[in-house]
Amino acid sequence: MKLRKLKQYLEDFQEEEYEILVFITKGWSGASRLDGYREVTSYSAAMIDIRTGEFRAVDGRIENVIPDKEYEQNQYCRFEDNKIYRIRVRKCKWKDLGPEYMASMNERYLLKEVIREEDDPKLSAFRAEYLKPVIIKVAGTDFVLDRNLGWYEGTVEILGEPCTVYLELDADSKTEASGAAEKFAEILPRITELHEKCLEQSAEAMLDSANEWKENEDDPDITAEVFKENVGAPHELVMHDDGSAEFMYGDGDMFGGHGIQVGVDADGEIDDCELVG
Repeated sequence: MKLRKLKQYLEDFQEEEYEILVFITKGWSGASRLDGYREVTSYSAAMIDIRTGEFRAVDGRIENVIPDKEYEQNQYCRFEDNKIYRIRVRKCKWKDLGPEYMASMNERYLLKEVIREEDDPKLSAFRAEYLKPVIIKVAGTDFVLDRNLGWYEGTVEILGEPCTVYLELDADSKTEASGAAEKFAEILPRITELHEKCLEQSAEAMLDSANEWKENEDDPDITAEVFKENVGAPHELVMHDDGSAEFMYGDGDMFGGHGIQVGVDADGEIDDCELVG
């Protein structure tokens, strides 16, 4: 795939440079490749336009373009999580986005300069409220909101083993996870049954591969029962807002440390099984 040129990327942004105060929620959230450069993304939740004094509580992206060499030398961190900064930026040109795009794609800001870390009463008050823990109870289990990752996280026991459960936020919501929560509460009473279906499907789909992965060809063949025993209980369960889910398992020392992911559709039927990680 041909990498985008820096000149093309910069055409996404308006020419005007100006200062904003911004509350950074996530100082580093990965990097995209350009031709000879990396675009390093940070996330924000509120800002003040210094030109007008306007305060806006809106999800935004602060994008910093640096040469590949700087990125490879780990010289890309400009912000710390949950800090307020005065920065100079160029805002992106507005686009008519389709429903598959996040609204924050029209709140992209090209970083030109980090002026300083700075306090502000409005942004500090917003930050204090933003950082308060948000907890919901679903089927007797407490789930804590992770705003940066867009889900609630809690722990349940499956077959006596702890399993971390993630409830995906509803589309276009910052705090609600009603779709995932309702489905989790629905399947919890039959979670063991679903787990057993996942094991059956993964054994059927991956047994031949497990035997091909054996380090010692003289070892006995792995049977379906041995496969399921090796895999054991799930360690993670991801519930989506549409009612589908993924059960995440370890590899039982059969696939070189890869994980096993089993997808379940909204009707409780297994729809895929694959190695991950």
